[in-house]
Amino acid sequence: MNTLIVIPSYWTKVAPMESQAMNQRSFDQQFGHKGPCLEKVLTSLKILKEKDFQVLVITGTDSPESHAEMNQKVMGIVEHVAEKTGIKILLFPNTLVARVRETFRDFCDQDALDFLCVDGYANIRNTGLIMAQILGAKEVVFVDDDEYVDDPLFLHKAREYLGKTVGGKIVAGVGGYYVDPQKAYRRIIKPEPWKAFWDLERLLNEALCRLVETQPRIKLTSMVLGGCLVLTRPLFAAIPFDVHIPRGEDMDYVINARMFRFSIFFDNQLYIVHDPPPPPHPLWKRLRQDIYRFIYERAKLSQQILMEDMDYVSIEELMPYPGGFLGKDLEDKISRACAMLAQQADDEKSAREFLNNVVLMGTDAVPQYNVFEHYVDLQSKWEKMCRTIAVTKELRQGCLALLPGFPLHST
Repeated sequence: MNTLIVIPSYWTKVAPMESQAMNQRSFDQQFGHKGPCLEKVLTSLKILKEKDFQVLVITGTDSPESHAEMNQKVMGIVEHVAEKTGIKILLFPNTLVARVRETFRDFCDQDALDFLCVDGYANIRNTGLIMAQILGAKEVVFVDDDEYVDDPLFLHKAREYLGKTVGGKIVAGVGGYYVDPQKAYRRIIKPEPWKAFWDLERLLNEALCRLVETQPRIKLTSMVLGGCLVLTRPLFAAIPFDVHIPRGEDMDYVINARMFRFSIFFDNQLYIVHDPPPPPHPLWKRLRQDIYRFIYERAKLSQQILMEDMDYVSIEELMPYPGGFLGKDLEDKISRACAMLAQQADDEKSAREFLNNVVLMGTDAVPQYNVFEHYVDLQSKWEKMCRTIAVTKELRQGCLALLPGFPLHST
């Protein structure tokens, strides 16, 4: 089958410690909350009018002692949905990483082994792209496990423009948008004074309104949402997700693709229902993750140099979002917002952490290496690995033999 729907599913049994590394991102839900979400998104795929697709569920967890429990639960969900719907579902449990690495070891160098990882969202997405190539998929559709499909034509729309030429550019990828269960796509913004300085929600809404409410239906975009993202094989065999960005790996992917002359478009008829649980982290921590993310992205852009077969990506072409948080005024935005939030904080710990964000923006959040050069090197290693996968039948067959499938598949 040419189309692979990849569903990353990151589980945790306990909330992460405050000291958890910034490049770790998880959904921070109890097992009991996660199961129904995963079952709902898998079951919703039954309504799709087009049936020529496979599904791959990839699991990760930040609770190593719970691997066996988590994998047993996920396998039960996948098997139940597959029997109920007839959908062919493959499972890549996190415990499979070591065995797949062993298979890769016979044909690839250490750089390729390092890409096989499910710690953090960029890593788990890259693992999905690797498995897509092993499975021979021509396109990958990313769907998150806190979403569900309610449009029978979702897959048709997702693939409709792939590979076509629009405005002189080949459509290498397509992004859609999220709606809530009431079909609204704009974020509801609660008026708060600090948001005058940190107007992320307003700029995100502005960008979405431009993309959703204007013609043509499909247009070049500076932003995508990872839970409604479609990538063609020429794109994902060349461009990996940046494993060092702490959040926003989806929008960062658009920038990386554009640097290497791949065009990702937005389709204003492609949507998915997003029904997430309440945010798991306190506000000071969510803001800190954004601080790290935007400072990292800005460094990548500012460190660009002209290279053969690459294009320069400017902040102006990323406006209003994420470009609005990649300018010289980023530190001022951070300082003013965090200072006001510290004054308004209900407890001493939160006040202290908001002020600590201001310190971190000039210290720990600043990458101590050339981000652009690092990504160019990462892309080169990724492309080399993907070429090896493409020409090595034994590697593909060895990995396929490891994947549990429901209903059982032949290799």
